[in-house]
Amino acid sequence: MTKIEDGHGENVVGQKLEGKAPIAERRRVITRVLALLALLIAALMPPFAVVRRASASGSALAVGQIAETAPALKALFITGGVYHDYKKLPRLLTSKIGQMDNVKFDIVTGLDVLKNAKFADGYDVIVYDLCYDDIDAGELDNALNVGHDGKPTVFIHCAVHSFRNSPKIHEWENYVGLRSKVHDKFGPFSVEKAGAHNPITDSFPGDWKTRGDELYQTIEVIAGTEPLLTAKSPRDGRVHTVCWTHTYGQGRVFATTLGHDTKTAKSPAYQRLLANGLLWACDKLDADGKPKPGYAGKK
Repeated sequence: MTKIEDGHGENVVGQKLEGKAPIAERRRVITRVLALLALLIAALMPPFAVVRRASASGSALAVGQIAETAPALKALFITGGVYHDYKKLPRLLTSKIGQMDNVKFDIVTGLDVLKNAKFADGYDVIVYDLCYDDIDAGELDNALNVGHDGKPTVFIHCAVHSFRNSPKIHEWENYVGLRSKVHDKFGPFSVEKAGAHNPITDSFPGDWKTRGDELYQTIEVIAGTEPLLTAKSPRDGRVHTVCWTHTYGQGRVFATTLGHDTKTAKSPAYQRLLANGLLWACDKLDADGKPKPGYAGKK
């Protein structure tokens, strides 16, 4: 018989519950045995949580399946500038992405945060959704260095056109992964997948159309950039890259020129695109386009 001792060194399991023993004594022994068994079972349980959660496709893990837990990714969302509603857009996007990904956002308006060379310390990913023509040389250097040294980065819409008055605009474009200076007139247009398979865009509709956005004209796709989505200009028929991935130095980059206002930003397909792109940049998206264990949001 296995020997299980209580705090006094007594062999609790081995005690005989004879009929002569008082009923109260027998109950006391049984209670101690059950308590010790519960402690033993708890000690042998693996450090995982048993959950039931919906996947991105709408399916659910059955009760009893094991899902790993993971700390939330920390994202610094830098916004601000002109021509866009940077009071509404950041709150909308961070709220929706935070439901799809296990990520927490800090939203910062303005470029002062870039004055500190260590502005990205403590964050897993930097998101730029801003529109500034000018930037201090030191601030731009800090942003470039952080990305080049390996910090995952997401660029949204006008971040691709920003800092055009800087002498280092070409290096910023190298970081972004694409050169673009102008856009078509605001209006609706259709978006198509650039390739047959990519985990970021596998769930993106094949016939998606924005009700209104600015189609950024592609001047040059930087070497090493992988286009994910394209759009044909309703104005002149030229095809432009509107979403892509890229590597800048040691850092993964996900970028899209889509997202001028809420006509695009309120689209669930667009929100999922950003959520997947952020996870991919952080290497938390699996080959099937699903968050890796522990990195799915609550939605």
